[in-house]
Amino acid sequence: MPKPFFRDLLAVISDDFSANRGYPKSQFVLILFRLASCMRSPRERKPRFGAYIIGIFYRIVVEWVMGIEIPWRTRIGAGLVLYHGVGIVVHEEAVLGRGVKIRHGVTIGNNGSSDEAPKIGNGVDIGAGACILGGVIVGDGARIGANAVVIRDVPPGATVVGIPARII
Repeated sequence: MPKPFFRDLLAVISDDFSANRGYPKSQFVLILFRLASCMRSPRERKPRFGAYIIGIFYRIVVEWVMGIEIPWRTRIGAGLVLYHGVGIVVHEEAVLGRGVKIRHGVTIGNNGSSDEAPKIGNGVDIGAGACILGGVIVGDGARIGANAVVIRDVPPGATVVGIPARII
């Protein structure tokens, strides 16, 4: 019988795998992400030796070869969907909820004036080329339009479009 940690890890990987059905590249990226993330315990100052090996492999394959920059320290809920993942950049301090959908060319990061990173709720759908910048909070079930630049909080269930993003 697997220990609870491994059971939980397998459940999250299973959720990611089924959420990305038809996107083998995304499935591969998320399996590597979950393995790299679990090797580094947030309570430890220094990662275990195996974490370095998996972390280096993860960076080479995912960031350098596949063009997806999701640091292994990023907190991401189960069921993340990456549609055509090229060009995705996520700040390592960002928090993504369960069932978030991200399309190509999305940036989730700080705004340059502070190190605050966005917090994305559950079930958020982020369109291609969108930028979510700064310490904004995107509520559960919100939809971010393609190429929108989000610099203010988005309420749950809202749809935002434009530069800067506004609710429609």
